[in-house]
Amino acid sequence: MTLKFGFWSEQETQVGHSYARRLHELVDEAVFAEKMGFDFVSLSEQHVALGGISSSAPEVVYGYLAAKTSRIRLRPAVTLMPKNFNHALRSAERLAVTDILSNGRMEFFAGRSNTTIAMRAFNVEAAETLSQMEEGLALMKEAMSKDIFKFSGKHYNVPPRMLVPKPLQKPYPIMGIAATSPRSHVYAAEQGMACLSNNFYSGWEKQAEYIALYKDNWKRDENGPLQRPSLGIPLFLGIGKTDQEAKDNYAEPLMNYARISTDAYPRLAKIADDYNYFSEGLEGLQRAATDWDYLVNDSGTTLCGSPDTVIRQLERIVDMGVDEVLFHLDSVSHEMIMDAIDMVGKYIIPHFKDRNNVVRPTDEILNTIRGMRDA
Repeated sequence: MTLKFGFWSEQETQVGHSYARRLHELVDEAVFAEKMGFDFVSLSEQHVALGGISSSAPEVVYGYLAAKTSRIRLRPAVTLMPKNFNHALRSAERLAVTDILSNGRMEFFAGRSNTTIAMRAFNVEAAETLSQMEEGLALMKEAMSKDIFKFSGKHYNVPPRMLVPKPLQKPYPIMGIAATSPRSHVYAAEQGMACLSNNFYSGWEKQAEYIALYKDNWKRDENGPLQRPSLGIPLFLGIGKTDQEAKDNYAEPLMNYARISTDAYPRLAKIADDYNYFSEGLEGLQRAATDWDYLVNDSGTTLCGSPDTVIRQLERIVDMGVDEVLFHLDSVSHEMIMDAIDMVGKYIIPHFKDRNNVVRPTDEILNTIRGMRDA
């Protein structure tokens, strides 16, 4: 199975820059990513966020990208499923319409929310986010796959109704969740859904544990679109012409992102039992925010270096059995993001997808030829 590559953005806007201009830059980045061979573009959903992150209405951007692109798949990373953020039927309607307009290129990945800033602004109860997400996903599947559906649950009660229109992809587009705990990996597997696995800077051993949990527990949903497990990993990426250039350009932005996380996640762990597991990874979060060597070499979240170095780092992840990688290309200028997309498209993607078309050293080829000659 060929490794798939995604471009993941939170539409982060630099201090002193324009939110409006950044949105247009994001569209340019997504269009360029398609040209450079990326398989999908993923946009985060963030509300009333601090620090420049401004992807508040990704569903609107998907509709625009449906017209601006022709091949690349469109995937939320993620749609927030608490009812006060997105009613599940509205999510199903938006997914269906954008799937039609994109000629069957939409996917759907769900999440619970991981910031109290957004939860409190939308009056979302932290203790309800997990059950609302899981019930909302069940409702979406019913609405999209059945002509007439009805639904009865704790959070949703829908009398017999019909979703109009339905998605182009049958029975519905690929659906998955962002999984950050053992429970969520098992849930995704048992539902026959795709999984976006994140170890929150806790290291390679934890990431391998999560991958095994998902793949060992996966069950085919006979009524769903997936025939086999589908596991992706989000990775923070810093890339440059040399290792030193990549470090100089990306070390501070990547560590700053970890510092933001050290503040947000422990707070959530204190307010709801369902988020308690965030406190278990606090040591890794703190090290990632202050220790560059740990962040790049041991956290299991970050790649940084020249194209050759990034390839070596990525091969370790591929050997763990992942199907997709999502490169977080954000936190730096638009020009640097475009350069990163260019380098990934020229060097990284071909290495993993079409190695026979990658130029190799002449001596290496000659040695192979000589070894194949008759004595």
